[in-house]
Amino acid sequence: MENNNNNNNNNNNNNDNDKVSINEKEAKKQFFEELKSKNLEEKKKLEELKKKKLEEKKKKAELKKKEAEEKKKQEELRKKELKENKQQEKSESKKVTSEELKELGKGKDDFSKEEAKKPGKSLNINQKLKSSFIDTIVTGVVSAAALYLFDILLRLLFGYYVADMKGMFIIIFFIVLVLYPFIMDKTKYKTTLGDKFGKQ
Repeated sequence: MENNNNNNNNNNNNNDNDKVSINEKEAKKQFFEELKSKNLEEKKKLEELKKKKLEEKKKKAELKKKEAEEKKKQEELRKKELKENKQQEKSESKKVTSEELKELGKGKDDFSKEEAKKPGKSLNINQKLKSSFIDTIVTGVVSAAALYLFDILLRLLFGYYVADMKGMFIIIFFIVLVLYPFIMDKTKYKTTLGDKFGKQ
């Protein structure tokens, strides 16, 4: 009897031990399953966070692209406005210059008319040619007269004569050409003979 009881107790103990070991195994399995499920949930959360970050980066990149495109558009608009402003300024300056030229042309016409009205102020080309021609003839005549007078004085006083008449004539001509306007300016007429007779 005692042996049966001991066997029963042993069996019960073994059964209890088996039950305990089974309970421990089940508990471990449950624990591992819970850990796995938690790990899976965390992985899912991490993946969702990564996806959200990627989406945010994409959105930021799209916003930057849009901003860059807007900046380009604004710069193009500014360039167009600057070009239009420059063209307007050029057209305005052209208008102003053409108007100024017309006014200057009118002013020049008025000035020339006033000059033409005043006698003695301006000479036309024919009158200037006449006066210079007359002055050249007078200078030549005076130079020739001075050369012959100088030659006669040399012959009578010293017994010498001018050997190179042409060279001496040119020298005297240039001297008279320079002195002639100054000498005539000191006279009562205040003009050369060419200016006096060229006006007529």
